[in-house]
Amino acid sequence: MKYSSSFRYATMSNSKTASESGPNEADADGDNAIPPLPEKWDRCHAFNERKQRYCRQMPVPLSSQCSDINQPRFCGNHRHLLDEWLSNHKHNLESDAELSSDGAKVKRARTNSPTDNKDGDRKKKGRGKRVPCPIDPSHFIFETAIAKHVLICPAVKQKQDVENKEYYCEGINLGGFGAMGSAKSGTMIDLGEAKELAYAILRAFHFLFLSSDGNPNGYKIGTLDVKGKHCTLSNQQLKNITERDIYNALPEVDLSAVEEGTKSSKDVHSNDQEAKQIEGTATDTKASTGRLTNAVTNQRIKAGGPRHLRQIASILGHVRQNGLISTNESETDNNPLIVEMGAGRGMTGLIVAGAMGASVGQVNSSTKVKLCLVERCGTRKKAETSVRSADKRSKDDCLRLDRVEVTRVKCDLAHVDMSTTLQTQLGSGNPSKTVVIAKHLCGAGTDLALKSLRNAGVIDGCVMATCCHGLCTWNEYVGRDCFLSLFCSDVGGLSTFGEKEFNLLKRWTSASVSGERPISESGSTKIDDNGAKEEHYTGTPEEETGRYPNIFAVAKELGLSCGGKGLGRACQRLIDYGRCDYMRNNLFASDDDSSKAFNVSMLHYVPSDVTPQNALIVASRG
Repeated sequence: MKYSSSFRYATMSNSKTASESGPNEADADGDNAIPPLPEKWDRCHAFNERKQRYCRQMPVPLSSQCSDINQPRFCGNHRHLLDEWLSNHKHNLESDAELSSDGAKVKRARTNSPTDNKDGDRKKKGRGKRVPCPIDPSHFIFETAIAKHVLICPAVKQKQDVENKEYYCEGINLGGFGAMGSAKSGTMIDLGEAKELAYAILRAFHFLFLSSDGNPNGYKIGTLDVKGKHCTLSNQQLKNITERDIYNALPEVDLSAVEEGTKSSKDVHSNDQEAKQIEGTATDTKASTGRLTNAVTNQRIKAGGPRHLRQIASILGHVRQNGLISTNESETDNNPLIVEMGAGRGMTGLIVAGAMGASVGQVNSSTKVKLCLVERCGTRKKAETSVRSADKRSKDDCLRLDRVEVTRVKCDLAHVDMSTTLQTQLGSGNPSKTVVIAKHLCGAGTDLALKSLRNAGVIDGCVMATCCHGLCTWNEYVGRDCFLSLFCSDVGGLSTFGEKEFNLLKRWTSASVSGERPISESGSTKIDDNGAKEEHYTGTPEEETGRYPNIFAVAKELGLSCGGKGLGRACQRLIDYGRCDYMRNNLFASDDDSSKAFNVSMLHYVPSDVTPQNALIVASRG
């Protein structure tokens, strides 16, 4: 396992001089100084330079031999920094005991040397180093015990249990959709090719979002038609596209205040144009406390904090606005169904289902809302806990958890057969409405979720907040046909497009959320093995490494007004547009029946300073 070089550490003492500090520690007067530890900080002392904050994981407990007050403490992921600190402070650890400032003896810090804990070292002798488990990399084992461990690893039994479920079908949702494009000729793209791709991205973005030819209906996605059309902008005009233009290409419709009861839907839409803004500008990001917040507090739902609750509230508002919540008697005869993909704890699905339960309960008190949570791994503090402890005496809340029935499907989206899932897990009878939602479903997870719906039966609506575009893969992407039509035409202007170009485009998407990074003399950035997986586990064994043209270097070289951040956001929106095209023209396509046709749209559902991943895809009938 490799560690990121962007971590440094701090000690408990904030009064050290520069001469006492090791080479990896902060110089109090230097330009790269790290801030002192927060008061009463009991977490890991590793400082993440890119995020400019300390690691928030709990440190490994110290033994009774470790009482040096200046010794930093680290979690298991950053334990390697302790060895580095000990080597830098070896001259302070020469004796077994030292005198403290008041003359009392204190024991030296643990050095992990062969002389310490001889009994423990004797037991570990010959076991080798600790390596990730080949079945479940989330835990570590001694390399000499691999053969024995794979026979008793709990992950093996869990995997077998999942594979024996009726809804499990190996690889049913893999493969994406569309042609693969040009064959992969090498994995690297030079700076010249990167410049051509940058221009093609801006041309495609302008055609789809900023011109009347590609986007005649505003933010609603229609059939992509590039035949006989081309981008009318010169390279100089492309350079003049600003970051504000790219961000404002989608409307910002935040319905969280509507769900809180502090603003009407009419007020939100009347201020739609005024709400448009560039990322990073000052906006009122404080969510209004209203009926939904009070209901979540009263029901003791752990929604994840004000920012997460505001996102969930806005998603709920778009579900309601698109007529996806049952409101009349004919729609409440059968139980409505909410399916949350990549649910995690299932808080988004729980709140949406609770709101639907409150709505249908006003018409038919016997109606239950069925909530199906699809997630590949277990978690704590789940939605099921909130439903079991729901207060049935509360009859006037906007959330009625007592009218929600939860079913959890523990399976990877790559292998779940949704048609079988809905039949075997939810029983017989057609639900009055079937709504699919997802909040920040990482990377290829969104593509897998969309492909799993192709045989799921009647779907009335789909609302998905996308996330982590840098973790998408060309093999699983459902918008390949859209990309090939777009880029390999007079609009994009490229002769070929395939996996190589997509890999660079998806890497560039991170610029919209991570900001500018140092650029080397060659105009490239080094991609380490941690990369985008620092926060999100992808579940794939691949780790693409190497050198790629830095998006900020390309933007500077071309003189783009949008900069690397704007170009990165354009990449995100193009990836999402490919998904919208798949939904509109394949997944939810109808045969000349306007009553069954789907409207697919894309918008910003919260301001960018609530979350930079603020794009929402909405699909509904009529």
